[in-house]
Amino acid sequence: GNNFQMTETASKKIRQKDITLIKFVSHIFTILFEDQLFLDCRWGESTLRCSADQLNQSLRDDDRRCTGNKIDAIISMVDFDLEMSTLEVSGSPSSLDHTHYDVDRNKTAKMLKIILNFIKINYPGDFGEFRRIKVYGVQIYGHDFYIYSMCMPFAGVYYFKLEEKFSCPRMPTLLFKSSPQTYGRCGTKSIMSYITNPISESSDDDSKIDKVKTSPRKKKNK
Repeated sequence: GNNFQMTETASKKIRQKDITLIKFVSHIFTILFEDQLFLDCRWGESTLRCSADQLNQSLRDDDRRCTGNKIDAIISMVDFDLEMSTLEVSGSPSSLDHTHYDVDRNKTAKMLKIILNFIKINYPGDFGEFRRIKVYGVQIYGHDFYIYSMCMPFAGVYYFKLEEKFSCPRMPTLLFKSSPQTYGRCGTKSIMSYITNPISESSDDDSKIDKVKTSPRKKKNK
């Protein structure tokens, strides 16, 4: 069986009309993260807990504002109480808004950077291991799924990438044919490999964590 579960945040009551969407998304994430560590998904306009740590650091005004942005869902590794993935639902499929798409895409990039920075700061270790970490964010726009990743291939360099775009299948089980499960597996395994590595020596690369850059350029094609 799978240990992935969806929970509602206490800060917001989930509307009845959202229940179907939540169940569908829960099933999809269960497939994406199958056979992984115990994961928990908090649904309902949540804020990254790890962003609170950055509020006390020197950030530009735009980044300070982004740390308080609400996210539709946050996926965490329960054993470590570590946030590692985000989900944004960009409006209703029946009423597309490209501006909403752009805003949520940029928000996803900023939130993934916060997660990556949190891991680097709170789990100092070998940069060779850290550079292998990819954190993932999912955006649903219309009937399409967008899977983004962010990593730090070189010290101070953030790489935000659209890994895959695919149409939302009518039945969640068809997702096996639409998208590989490698994203969920690679995300959790790379993080686990780094934070459980017995080598915990920090390096000069720690000082190259970027706290001021905004999200990457927008892509025109969707």
